[in-house]
Amino acid sequence: MSFSTLDDVIKYAVQREEEAYQLYKKAAAQTKSIAARKLFEEMAAEEAGHKEVFGKMNLERAEHYRKKTLPDMKISQFLTDAPLKPDASYPEILAYAIKAEENAYNLYLAAADAIDDPDLEKVLRVFADVEKGHKIKVERIYDEHVLSEN
Repeated sequence: MSFSTLDDVIKYAVQREEEAYQLYKKAAAQTKSIAARKLFEEMAAEEAGHKEVFGKMNLERAEHYRKKTLPDMKISQFLTDAPLKPDASYPEILAYAIKAEENAYNLYLAAADAIDDPDLEKVLRVFADVEKGHKIKVERIYDEHVLSEN
């Protein structure tokens, strides 16, 4: 994906958030666990909120954004990319979500590094940071509900 305007970046980011929203809604519908369903519904709501925020992003907001410093457990390094199966288990859905958020983070970061426009770079770095926050949140859940149970 190449970005040449702020509008290109925003349209792509909004589309990605919609895809993540749909993923979490599907995961909520698939799971048999009440706790997992609640978690995925919360994640879907968060993605819907991000979609709205990303849609309203402008250069001034990007300027005022403060990067979050969150410890990264780096669980994603030990997971493989795999398609989400209709009968995926709770751990498989979490692993898929971790990798999807990591891939979005890496995409925005690579785009920010490759772009010549400093304003677009700022917006892309904001979006990368938000995606990294998503990944870290799901990794924490994975650690609490999957790794600690094994």
